[in-house]
Amino acid sequence: MNFSVIENFYTPSDFGLVAAHFVNENFQATYQSRDKMYGTNRFNAYPCHESPFYKFNKDNPNSVGNIFARTFEEKTKIKLLDFRTCLRKIKLKEFKKSKSWKQHKPHKDNASDCDIAGVIYFNSGNLNDGTNLYKFGDDYVPTVIIGSYPNRCIFYDGSIPHTAGTEQEIEERWIQPFFCIIKEDTFKAYKEKNET
Repeated sequence: MNFSVIENFYTPSDFGLVAAHFVNENFQATYQSRDKMYGTNRFNAYPCHESPFYKFNKDNPNSVGNIFARTFEEKTKIKLLDFRTCLRKIKLKEFKKSKSWKQHKPHKDNASDCDIAGVIYFNSGNLNDGTNLYKFGDDYVPTVIIGSYPNRCIFYDGSIPHTAGTEQEIEERWIQPFFCIIKEDTFKAYKEKNET
């Protein structure tokens, strides 16, 4: 199972710039995982609130997307062909009402949309609201548990089944999930899929 952990991912100033968006950005109530249909009730899934997706922005070098891409490439030495990232808030009172509370429901990220998936934690340090990785999608017990910690970045092959921690303790969990394309074949397929 391939995964990586980077402590102190952002510089202190970039961490502050991105964190400020959790206060100033508009968030939309939604749910995860979006690859499954849960009807109109987001509490049948993992309820969350998300910012719009950020990508490369040639007009603003200090955009969330550019800060992420610049930092990821610098820290990993991996060239990004494309990526998308957003900011996500998970409210404890909503999570506890959902069918996902204390339930392990592993999912995989769409292989046609990303080669690498991951998350950067912003405001918690805890095993219960980190990330669980599984060997198989129908496993109930995680193979690896990575605890959350502010400015910790974890990333893994997007085909690895995973879940967020199932017993969040903080009132509002702030994370930055990301989905990266690094392989030419994936990039070509992604472009063809999104041009139609």
